[in-house]
Amino acid sequence: PLSAYEDVAAENTGDPALWAAHRRWISERMARLRIGLPLSVLALRDPYALRAAVALLLVVGIAGTGAGRLDRLSDALLPGAAGARMANIEAWITPPGYTGKPPLYLEREPDGPSDLAEIEAPEGSRLSIRVHGLKNPPALESHGAGRTPPQTLETVSADNYSIDATLEETAEMALTEGGRMIRAWAIEVTPDEDPEIALTKPVSRAASGALHFNYRVQDDYGVARAEALIALDRTGLPEPDPALDVPQPRVTAPDVRLSLPGSRPRDGEGETFAELTAHPWAGLAVTITLVATDDLKQKGQAEPVSMILPAREFTDPLARAIVEQRRRLALDPRSGASVARFIDNFTQDADRYIEDKVVYLSLRAAYWRLTEATRDTDLTGIFDLLWSVALRIEDGDLSLAERDLRDARKALADALAEGAGSEEIDRLMKELKDAFNRYMEAVAELQPAEDALLLSEFPDDGMQTIERGELEAMMEAIGELAQSGAREQAQALLERLQAILENLQMPGEQGPANPADKAMAKAIDDLGQMIGKQRDLMDRTFRELELLRLDEEADRKLGLDTGEDPLEELSEEQEKLKEEFDKILSLLKEKGAEPPEALLEAGQAMADAKDRLDAGRADRATGSQGQAIQSMQKGAQALADKLMQGGTAKGTAQSSSGKDPFGRPSLTNPTDPSSTTVPDQIDSQRAQRILKELRERAMELGRPQIELDYLDRLLKRF
Repeated sequence: PLSAYEDVAAENTGDPALWAAHRRWISERMARLRIGLPLSVLALRDPYALRAAVALLLVVGIAGTGAGRLDRLSDALLPGAAGARMANIEAWITPPGYTGKPPLYLEREPDGPSDLAEIEAPEGSRLSIRVHGLKNPPALESHGAGRTPPQTLETVSADNYSIDATLEETAEMALTEGGRMIRAWAIEVTPDEDPEIALTKPVSRAASGALHFNYRVQDDYGVARAEALIALDRTGLPEPDPALDVPQPRVTAPDVRLSLPGSRPRDGEGETFAELTAHPWAGLAVTITLVATDDLKQKGQAEPVSMILPAREFTDPLARAIVEQRRRLALDPRSGASVARFIDNFTQDADRYIEDKVVYLSLRAAYWRLTEATRDTDLTGIFDLLWSVALRIEDGDLSLAERDLRDARKALADALAEGAGSEEIDRLMKELKDAFNRYMEAVAELQPAEDALLLSEFPDDGMQTIERGELEAMMEAIGELAQSGAREQAQALLERLQAILENLQMPGEQGPANPADKAMAKAIDDLGQMIGKQRDLMDRTFRELELLRLDEEADRKLGLDTGEDPLEELSEEQEKLKEEFDKILSLLKEKGAEPPEALLEAGQAMADAKDRLDAGRADRATGSQGQAIQSMQKGAQALADKLMQGGTAKGTAQSSSGKDPFGRPSLTNPTDPSSTTVPDQIDSQRAQRILKELRERAMELGRPQIELDYLDRLLKRF
């Protein structure tokens, strides 16, 4: 038998050589051994082949029973698999809120857990799994670039488990129980790209001395914050002496938060004004870097820009000397004793050189704080104190009021950006209005009421006249928009107000206005009202014309001697308008300002309109009235250009060609996209009133069909 090869010889029972020969003989016979096919006796026992029917039923039972057949096989072959399959599993992915994407519910695949569901989710999403009905807590396994230990689900209650996992990288996630995979997902995590920010224009200086930033921000899910980081460039500056152990005032870098074009913009351009002339580094070389931050705290930087931080020029010698010592203290915080000696010298013979007692007492307070300080915190606010003294010496209350106005505006802008409550917005709006009133009162003290003409320079290098009422109306609109929930619109209008205030020409900067300039400025305002009256009269003439056209006796009433004149009232009003217009021309000539040719044409067109109304020709009168309006607009534009050219000669104003005196694109440049205008009324309110009036007129079916068609064409644009 084959087992003979495995026999072992007993000790001391024979010759070993004989035993070896026996094993070789068995090995040779095993090498020649051939095994034949097994012989089945099933055919003998099953002569009718019933065994084929059993195999057929097995195939039908597997292939023909529909979905779930694999689960039934696993239930039969794998103990415990049925319990895992019957468990209730809920899984979903919640993207971060800033992405704006909805949660994604992970449904079970019909073919079982072996087929991975391909899923895409943003970086930082949370995978939430809730399991109900298992006796043992399952585990969540992650197979990505680096394998992490399985996380066991937290037991909430009997047979209930949960887990919330943050998705940081692409991986295959598997939910297992007792080594068996229950569910699996292939989750591709899309990374959150770093934000980008870049200057679209070089950093410039506004009329007030504020830095003007123009920039563009980009991010895949939106920029959450943007700021300008400013660092002092100490190249060429002497290093402070480290051996001096004295109290030092702390100088912090300016905090410049850049406004964003909307809430979390993904791609947009913005601008920000930053008033830094009050900072101790003003007049020194600095490096400015714009930084954008997204919701994941990822940062993107623009190329650093080196420049001299704008500094205010002081004309008063004492104010200039105080600012110089303040700057020296900022460069070398250990020079407090030396600065104190200078301040002490400033206050010698104060009765002769310092008339303002507030200035004297403030300087003495600064001196004693510098000399008596024992720790750094004793010098907190010393830079602000010296700056306030210099402003009071130079401008009195005007600069202080301007600073308060800027601070109030910044506080309101920050509150709108951070979503503050209504009560907080109301309080900050009140502070802004109070600061604005104090600022305007300080302006009024330096300029007589009849000379109160403010000029503001806009990004298109143009100048426009601004009235206090227009600025107050803008602030009222900001408050209304904020209270109505339109925070982004309120913030945009507040930035527009800031741009106006930062570019405002202060009284005295443009020099005294001569009588001709005053007359032209008054004529521009009067022409604005005159154009409105003439337009209203033209509308009434048009409506009267339509009524006459529907009248069967229109030919008799339009010019025939019937004793009836329906246009007499309109003719009288046209004559009154002509008289008012002649007074405007007379005032211009009286003050030495030559009326433009367009205004003379407007007067002739108004006279023609009256004559045609007297003749009963309302159809021709409307044409003359339209010509009068167009000529008055051209004439007002010519006056404004002449007024601005006069300001340019004094070095204060620039031409505002391309717009009429009311901030609208002129006829010669109707599509200028770069204009920033200050309307007579708030655009949104005026547009709503106009739209309401158009709809009311369109609902009056008794109006002429030609007018209804015209209104319908207008409303289609909205």
